[in-house]
Amino acid sequence: MSNTKDITGKTFVTEAYGLSDKKNMVSFYQKWADEYDHQMLEILQYLSPTMIAELLLQYLPRQQVKILDIGCGTGLTSKLLHSRGYQNLDGLDFSADMLRVADNRGIYRDLFEADLNQPLDIADGYYDAAISSGTFTHGHVGPEPLDEVFRILKNNGIFACTIHLDLWRSRGFASKLQDMIDQALIRCLYREQGCFYKDGEPEGWFCIYQKLSTK
Repeated sequence: MSNTKDITGKTFVTEAYGLSDKKNMVSFYQKWADEYDHQMLEILQYLSPTMIAELLLQYLPRQQVKILDIGCGTGLTSKLLHSRGYQNLDGLDFSADMLRVADNRGIYRDLFEADLNQPLDIADGYYDAAISSGTFTHGHVGPEPLDEVFRILKNNGIFACTIHLDLWRSRGFASKLQDMIDQALIRCLYREQGCFYKDGEPEGWFCIYQKLSTK
């Protein structure tokens, strides 16, 4: 039975990493939404949502801050934030089915169905912080939306995210973020490699960036 579960879990991740367009991604998450937590937490022992959330909390002393969970999925990242007393949580995802599962947790103030590759219908400087786990990975989102992410943050706002190691240079994340640093738009507060799964090899960067004041 354990071997069967392990194969199912690996198939799940392999299929997710192989997605190349929005239509396929929507179909994939429609199929897996109700099994996502089971596959990721119980079978694959997925760590990065709680790890990146723990990192973010080191930079957010006030529980009243407004946080946007980008690519929130079923809400694994915000689940930890909510348990620590952070109540002003909004979530954004392109999958209506994942949002349905997230909504059932009862931890979000608001949820938005949106494509991160398109302009976001959110006012400039609205959020104190944003967080993203598992969005910047194979077949999903490149570095282009980072401008939008920082646009919706307040001056000195914090963005916590994971970025897959294989994509850091090849997809342009390293150059994009360095350009933003060089332009004094953001600064890096933390960047370390870490494991996405228990007992696995380091697969990604765990990053904390701060939007610099434009005044």
